[in-house]
Parts: sequence; structure tokens; C-alpha cells
Amino acid sequence: MAGAVTQSLVHQFAAMKPTEFGATIEPKWQVADKLVKEVRTAVEKKQLTPLDGARVISSIAATLFGYDEFILREISPESLLSAPSRR
Repeated sequence: MAGAVTQSLVHQFAAMKPTEFGATIEPKWQVADKLVKEVRTAVEKKQLTPLDGARVISSIAATLFGYDEFILREISPESLLSAPSRR
């Protein structure tokens, strides 16, 4: 599949019909659920600290659900620099 272009998650969700949301998000949610259970077990077995477990879960969510696209673009350094000063 050389040359295939994938739309960003922001564009995909922005163009999505409300009825498509559940079917689109469910497979990712199922994967996230399995991974979070693995992390929880690792913390309970003291293979990870609670802090490391929270970091891993955060990373899982960011990767599967596009944190960098949805959140970081909203608070990018560029947007902070271009915002008017509140003095």
C-alpha cells in the first residue's frame, strides 16, 4: 500500500456521522481495556510502580485515541505565544 495517506484522527472524527462513532471507537476501546488490565495486574504484582502504571495507561490512551492531535494542538506553544497577554 505504498503512497496511502491516512487522515488525522481529528479530521476523521470531525467528518464522522454520529452513528459511525460507536463502531469506530469500539475496537480501540477493547484494545485499551485489555492493555489497562495488563498494567493494573503489573502494578498489583509490583512489577510497575503505581506512577509508572499511570504513565503507561496515559501513553496507551494517547496512542490509541490521538491525544497529541486532539489535546496538544489545542495548547501548542504556538497557540500560547499567539494568545493575547492577560495583564
